[in-house]
Amino acid sequence: MAGITLKSADDLAPQVERILDRVFARLRVLVPDGELHHVGATAISTSLTKGDVDVLVRVSPARFQATVDALRQHFVVKQPMNWTSDFASFGDDTGYELPLGIQVFVKDSSGDFLLFLRDYFIANPGALGDYNRLKMAHADDGPEGYWKAKDEFLAKILASRAG
Repeated sequence: MAGITLKSADDLAPQVERILDRVFARLRVLVPDGELHHVGATAISTSLTKGDVDVLVRVSPARFQATVDALRQHFVVKQPMNWTSDFASFGDDTGYELPLGIQVFVKDSSGDFLLFLRDYFIANPGALGDYNRLKMAHADDGPEGYWKAKDEFLAKILASRAG
């Protein structure tokens, strides 16, 4: 079982900025009414990352299907088994300096939590430190163990925002 290699988000910042410039320009054409955000570990200084860049596209319910249709023509469909009526994911593992993930959510839907998590970790360096330590502790568990540990940790944070 292969482990996960973690990198410092700060060390990847120059590459990430180049990728964001390119992908945001492309997305502004494909989804002119979409809200675009850099999310995930590379969006958070001092975080540890697998080295992929995550972009969030938020759209109105009325624009969700048209957005999915447009992105499907330009990016690879990712994790279709996780898709819902208000979530879809795409990516490009070869066209940029680092792998790219694009998460599409209906704005303010129940699954639209990526901005909350990014902002939570920026505002709570202690929690980010705990999350980084958890990632390091589970990096050798392989993808399944790593994701399971992360999901459990993030679920607790997300549960704390309900209310």
